[in-house]
Amino acid sequence: MGGGIFGFTMGLSFTFLGSGTSYGVPMIGCGCPVCRSADRRDRRLRAAGCLRDGTTTLLFDIGPDLREQALRANLDRIDAVFLTHTHADHLHGIDDLRGFTRLSREMLPVYAQKDDVDFVRQHFNYIFEDGDFRLGWGIPRLDLRVVDGAAVPVGDVSVQPVPLCHGRGAAMGYRIGRLAYLTDCSLIPETSYPLLQDLEVLIIDGLRWHAHPTHFSFEQAFAEARKIGAGRTYLTHLTHDIAYAATERQLPDHIHLAYDGLVVDCS
Repeated sequence: MGGGIFGFTMGLSFTFLGSGTSYGVPMIGCGCPVCRSADRRDRRLRAAGCLRDGTTTLLFDIGPDLREQALRANLDRIDAVFLTHTHADHLHGIDDLRGFTRLSREMLPVYAQKDDVDFVRQHFNYIFEDGDFRLGWGIPRLDLRVVDGAAVPVGDVSVQPVPLCHGRGAAMGYRIGRLAYLTDCSLIPETSYPLLQDLEVLIIDGLRWHAHPTHFSFEQAFAEARKIGAGRTYLTHLTHDIAYAATERQLPDHIHLAYDGLVVDCS
């Protein structure tokens, strides 16, 4: 099914750095069975992922758990960041990117849709107004780049943006080879389905069993998985309603729950 916990594989692989919702699991102050679970697969940092292919390493989203995620996964170098959207649980680890640029001594490309690029530049202006390097490598050195409909070449891979709807807002999914990462979505526009043909691995938002206004429920995610027809589907952005072991047994064939540290191979 995958490559295990923080394993290293040949060819294209995706590591779930975080598989949880915006609260994380366990939630602060919650005593529910999942939040008290001893199963490590029920402990979920905020949703993020790392893709490796050949010599190229990509990071998807930069939430508030980024430092811990990078240390757990022995991640000390990335070639580019791809941002799905600017909600806090996907963006507010941006300052920890300085750990990577301090080591590389190079500007780090960060790709996002135009409105998100504008948001990042405005709300984290201290990063982009220090053009004379007065603060040296003590702040992240980021090169913001807009994605539209065109595929983005980075090192050994090509990254295809996949527009998504996230409630009344927009998010961006990404396809690399035969793998697609579609977190934080409640609808896939019809124009995006042609970008999702012939997938081996589909990673998709599946918040919980019952409906939510801005995320796919499990049943909705199942329907999307059937429509797209990927060989394997992994549900991510999971809430504390979901106990891994019990829920995994209830899922349809070829559909699985993600968990932090899971490495999925995709040749």
